[in-house]
Amino acid sequence: MFVSIRSCVLAACLLPGLAAAQADDPAIDPEAVRIVREAAEFLSTQDRLAADWYVSWDYVIDGREKITYTRSGYNLLARGEGFYSYTDDGVKRRELFFDGGHFEIYSLDDDAYVSTPLIGTFEDLVDRAQAEYGLALPLWEVFTKYAPGEFLEGIEAAAYLGETRIAGIPAYHLAFAQADYDWQLWIAADPDEPLLLSMVGTDPYTQGWPQYRAYFHNWDFAPVVTEGMFRFVPGEETARMTWPKVEVEPGLLSQIPPGAGGGDE
Repeated sequence: MFVSIRSCVLAACLLPGLAAAQADDPAIDPEAVRIVREAAEFLSTQDRLAADWYVSWDYVIDGREKITYTRSGYNLLARGEGFYSYTDDGVKRRELFFDGGHFEIYSLDDDAYVSTPLIGTFEDLVDRAQAEYGLALPLWEVFTKYAPGEFLEGIEAAAYLGETRIAGIPAYHLAFAQADYDWQLWIAADPDEPLLLSMVGTDPYTQGWPQYRAYFHNWDFAPVVTEGMFRFVPGEETARMTWPKVEVEPGLLSQIPPGAGGGDE
């Protein structure tokens, strides 16, 4: 799942509004679950979708000092056609290309790339990138067709905290708890386009309670797809590098470990 937390008992203290939840499971507010499911299903059923994103994440040093890192980028997915992503962490810029037959990563600053044959869907790309290369695609959970399950798997508490505004957009504010993480979502209060606007995850087990934050804007469900945009074409001087396989533990937060935050280093 995207983020997780401790237990229903602790979550009930952290998430106001749980008292209004359904009687058979007082920690789960059905309204919060409904809003998230509708938003996730909306995204998962779009044939084409694109968005700009910005993420930040914290590290706590010596149990005291909190250092925040940032990364921004753009994702475009055309189901059955391909995936493109651009990432800038302030030091390195990278592009990811997938056309259903090949997967490539290009470093703009080094003018170097890696490439591997990969036949399948976007979900196949997600699975193989994590399993074989230790790479979590930038914010892949939001774009996968399995989003409804990803966002609701393993929740132990859920609360609807009311309506607010994000950058002037009316939005629902929701809070959730899982086994080891607290998280919040802000979803546009628009029944036709329940867009995911922002999410915040908090690690309650690490001193300083570090957070991971993601913000989405410029959602586009009819992005222009040009011929060849999902396949990288190297220049005459572009170096091709070898991409070693590594052993990794699968999991959503694999995109936030050292040096990460929406993608692999």
